Amino acid sequence: MIPGMLLPRFEYEAPPTLGDALARLAAEKAGARILAGGTDLLVKMKRRVMRPRLLLSLRRVAGLDAVATTDAGGVRIGAMTTMSALAMGSGLNSPHAHLSHRNVIGELSPDPLWTALVEGAASVGGPIIRNRATIGGNIVNARPCADTVPALIALGARLHLEACSGRRVVDIDGFLTGPGETLIRADEVLTTIELPPPGARFHGSCYLKATRRAAMEVTIAGCAARIDLEDDGRTVRTARLVFASVAPVPLRARGAEQAIEGRVADAGVVREAAALARGEARPIDDCRAPADFRAEMVEILARRALGIAIDRARGSAAS
Repeated sequence: MIPGMLLPRFEYEAPPTLGDALARLAAEKAGARILAGGTDLLVKMKRRVMRPRLLLSLRRVAGLDAVATTDAGGVRIGAMTTMSALAMGSGLNSPHAHLSHRNVIGELSPDPLWTALVEGAASVGGPIIRNRATIGGNIVNARPCADTVPALIALGARLHLEACSGRRVVDIDGFLTGPGETLIRADEVLTTIELPPPGARFHGSCYLKATRRAAMEVTIAGCAARIDLEDDGRTVRTARLVFASVAPVPLRARGAEQAIEGRVADAGVVREAAALARGEARPIDDCRAPADFRAEMVEILARRALGIAIDRARGSAAS
């Protein structure tokens, strides 16, 4: 028996409906925690960082693991959707077959706009972790290294939060307020992540990250890039550039975004934006990497991710 590796005592329930889960959560208040995949929560409990009296599993609640495109062309993702499902592009099928391409693990990924999310999910942990970890947990745990959150911010995601008192919808940009801290209330459950439809005819995205090894490693620096092109297929209408692990919360490089918008997306513009992003980052020294290395990786990842996102946008334009 290894001291510190046993879970503290707790009660476990798996309510059959969301209403039942919300009622129990409201009754227990701070004494309960929602259990999705458990890949972070159970580790925190073993380390005695958290000691909830009650774990409320959402595994029996129907529909929380569904992913589907909307009539308007957006996407609705259930919070219990696993990283494995997202990594395979599950439920993200585009009606336009010519927009499909192979993603990083060889499965069909749909519209290039969603590719950053597919790549972020595919880079989480290893296969066993991805089979358990959920997108809702990746958001609510609010770890600075969360790999899907930068992509979701770049894609303009909105979060549906439900409680017995009602529902509210908030932007994910600004939802994370610090390491392990978000705007979610103790009586709320994240149920759905909603991605708006593409804002331009030609668009692409990308997520890249740096780690010390290929899998099961915390991200040293991650970068999500999203590009929307004007109808000429050359000029940037909208740019989004969001980083993981270089600030206490996901960092949106707004100066770099503004520098590239309205300009022809060439190599010089990309280099300029990447250099500006490096200046906006505020990385720290830790056991995984020194701050100056992280700062250098911000520039390198930004240059590469922007270039790939632009190429994908142009590929959709040429289709």
